[in-house]
Amino acid sequence: MLRGLLVAACIALSLPACGGSGTPGTSATRCESPRAARALARLRADVVEIRRAAALPAKNRLYGNAAVNRATDRFLHDVALAPIDNKQRNRLIDHAAGALVGACQQCFQALEAARPIPSIRLGDNGC
Repeated sequence: MLRGLLVAACIALSLPACGGSGTPGTSATRCESPRAARALARLRADVVEIRRAAALPAKNRLYGNAAVNRATDRFLHDVALAPIDNKQRNRLIDHAAGALVGACQQCFQALEAARPIPSIRLGDNGC
């Protein structure tokens, strides 16, 4: 009983973080700029496009098809220029790699190479 109350108290105290009102879903959007919100929307659309392109047939799994290559290139360009922090960038690359689902090994390797792991490790947030 006491344990449940402690968990509930911890959750209640963590909701108003980020200067928000404590309502779920609104606190994350208040901490980002409009440019970052537009970039995140563009990147999410890129991931959807990668998923659509990965569903198309390909001659082989090493090179994928032209649609997967274009969608991956667009995503890599957009993620490199997005004004987001490195942890968000890394998580979006996770989503893009998951959307490939083995459709293009070269595209997957390009996504892995774009990860900002050393910067995250050294404490650089990337903004």
